[in-house]
This record gives sequence, C-alpha cells and structure tokens, in this order.
Amino acid sequence: MKRKGFTLIELVVSMALLFIFIYMGFSAFSFVNNISKANQNREAVIENVTTVLDQLTKELRQTLTSNDGSGQFGVSIPAYSSSLSTVRDITDIVNPDPPLSSNQYYTFSNTPILRFYTLDDLGVKHRISYTLGVPSDANGNYKGIPRQYWADSRYEPCEILYSNETSSDGGNTWTGIQNQPITDQVITNFTIIRPSWSSHVIQIVIEAMVKDTSGRATRIIRVAQVTLRQ
Repeated sequence: MKRKGFTLIELVVSMALLFIFIYMGFSAFSFVNNISKANQNREAVIENVTTVLDQLTKELRQTLTSNDGSGQFGVSIPAYSSSLSTVRDITDIVNPDPPLSSNQYYTFSNTPILRFYTLDDLGVKHRISYTLGVPSDANGNYKGIPRQYWADSRYEPCEILYSNETSSDGGNTWTGIQNQPITDQVITNFTIIRPSWSSHVIQIVIEAMVKDTSGRATRIIRVAQVTLRQ
C-alpha cells in the first residue's frame, strides 16, 4: 500500500527553498531600509544647512555697515582687505588641521569664524557670531558622536554655534545667547570669504558629510552670497 505525504528529500528541499526565499526577503528589506535611512540622513543634513543659510543671510542683510564711531560695526571677522580676498574657515579655529589621524580630535580656539553687528527695531546693537564646535565636558573632553559613527574618520563632525549678544555699557561687556548649537553634529567645514573686489559682499560655503547606501562618505556643499544693504 502506498503512503500519502512527502519524502524526507522533498521536505529537505522544501525547507531549503523556504530559507532561501526568507533570506532573499530579508536582504531586500535590509537594502531598501538602508536606502531609506541614507536618504533620510541626507535630507536631515540638507535641512540643517539650509536653515543656517536662511538665518545667516537674513541677518547679514541687516548688518550695520555705516561707521557709528564705536569701532563696532559691519563685519569685523573676517576683516576685509582690498589687496587680497580674505578666507576664514575651520583651519583658523582648530588645532590640528584636518584631515585627522586615528587618535586626534579638534581643539578649538575662542575666536569665531564670522562676527558682525546689527541694529534691531529698538535701536539696540547686537553682536552676532557664528563658529564651529563639538559637544564636550567641563574639561574640554570630547563628548560627541563616537568616531566609528563619523561619515569619515578623518573629519570630525561639528555643530555650527550661534551667539547673539547685546551690550549696555558701550561694547565693553556683551551678554545674551552664546555659542548655542543650531545644527546637528554633521558640519565638516564652514567658510566665509570676503572678496577683495567688494567690502559689501560676503560669500558663505558650508560643507557636511553623510554616508551613502554603501557606507562611503559623500560630501554635501551649499554656497550663498550676500550683498550687505546698509
């Protein structure tokens, strides 16, 4: 009498095929998920950079460029030169310069990359500064994203820091917002250029890095140019 059912070989083949289909399904899901995460990370970085550029260009257009006799007007850092374009970026505020070796981290100076003055609607003068920094403890030890999660281990990701201060004693003392992070820790360079052909033109370049779907670092660069109105 013949028995109904599957033979052992048929069961083994069926299970093997089932495992193959499951593996293919998980692989496809993982691939799609990696693409989705990479796109989300890229969009988040672009949004960070765009937000900073929008804010920065708006503030620069309100810059107090006329000399009010205080010595605190216009764009003071970087200084303008009619003989040679002035460029200021991360290399002017950190030590050592990028690219970094495997055991190095940035040590930041206290000077900003960009500083300028504006007047608000009440006639109050503001000293506005932009620079780069990273999360750290009270002793200056790095507390940011671990190196293994950097897009490129040679370029420490930074935050753009923002200061907006006012003075009640003629500029001797400034108080207010100081070095407040306004981006995620993704910025690899922030460059301000003052071309020699015009003291009223400010060029801005912001660079960031993200990992693509294969895990390789890709660079995002956004550029803006502002002509000071006043």
